Amino acid sequence: MSKLMKVVLIVVVVLFVACGALALYVVSSMRSGTVDIVENPGDALDADEQTAETESTPEVITVVGEDPTPSPTPMPIYEEEAIEDNIVNILLVGTDSRSETDAENSEGRSDSMMLASLNKSTGKITLVSFMRDARVKRIGTKGTFSFSNKLNGAYRGGYGGGGPGELINTINYNFDLDIQEYVCIGFDGFATLIDQIGGLDVDLDQAEINFINDRITGDHELEPDIVKNADTISAEPGIVHLNGAQALIYARNRHTGLGDSTGNDFDRVGRQQKIIELVYEKIKNEMSAASVYALITFACDYVSTNMSIDTMTSVAKTLLATDFEFVTTSVPEEGSYSYYVDETTGVKTDQMQFNITKAATALHELLYGAEETPEPTPTPTPTPTAGD
Repeated sequence: MSKLMKVVLIVVVVLFVACGALALYVVSSMRSGTVDIVENPGDALDADEQTAETESTPEVITVVGEDPTPSPTPMPIYEEEAIEDNIVNILLVGTDSRSETDAENSEGRSDSMMLASLNKSTGKITLVSFMRDARVKRIGTKGTFSFSNKLNGAYRGGYGGGGPGELINTINYNFDLDIQEYVCIGFDGFATLIDQIGGLDVDLDQAEINFINDRITGDHELEPDIVKNADTISAEPGIVHLNGAQALIYARNRHTGLGDSTGNDFDRVGRQQKIIELVYEKIKNEMSAASVYALITFACDYVSTNMSIDTMTSVAKTLLATDFEFVTTSVPEEGSYSYYVDETTGVKTDQMQFNITKAATALHELLYGAEETPEPTPTPTPTPTAGD
């Protein structure tokens, strides 16, 4: 097997997020039923002239059209022109689907939403975690961005049909991005694939160990069977080897952290970003080409993606020449938001309200670099006059 092909196989595995997503490409099975890319309707999406939806509008799937069906077709992805040719943006979506067959089901919730932005010129991978409760402009019943609500509702219960298409369109609209490709994986798929690569060595504190054990042995009805049937951890704090189910619990943990006794979603996305780096390092440094190929074949039943072979080849060429450096952030960033207060009821909600324009500007600077400021025109030195 050629060096380039080995790198291609590695790359399609390394971009994966815990409880998030695994960027794998298998032409047939992984692309079956993927969401189409269609022409962007452009100005029709600008709802400034439209009547806004009420904030209390329930988040249910509603097919836009005269003949709705019980099972709406997921919204297509609107075509966007690439902002920079040397940067590839891929949305990694981890759903709370419990089986290997419904990772892309729009009725599942997007438990994790992360942009993997690969800069082919610098060899930098920027991981941007979009917070589930971020309050953004959403698509309403008229098909326009006419009301504001949680970002993760665009995947499940979106008025445009939900799924990765509506989620991508929503992120692109709010943050002026050019995402066209996605990867989806569910709970069971993530845990199974972690087991397939032999588990991960993760640095855990005592609170994280306690949390994992409690989720396994405690009374938590919503936990999937793969968690309830997992082995507990008896190791001391430090580097602990986690199997798939244990890694899944770790990646979903938002109840412990350094900030306070209860933790928060920022602790969770930090753990998910760490998992990506660990998987990348393990696959690149420890797995043979044959093992990677076997993993890709095995993953067919667990991962859904619309990634093209052109993207895979482009990323592979970058990996040949550069060691990737990881940069991580979140939208909104910690400390840059407040909780939205319903204007009608006066009730404080769990929606994270923040300056979207400012966040989009900061995100563009991180991904593409700040725009160069023109050099100021020098002021001529005055010519001395007599008597000076």
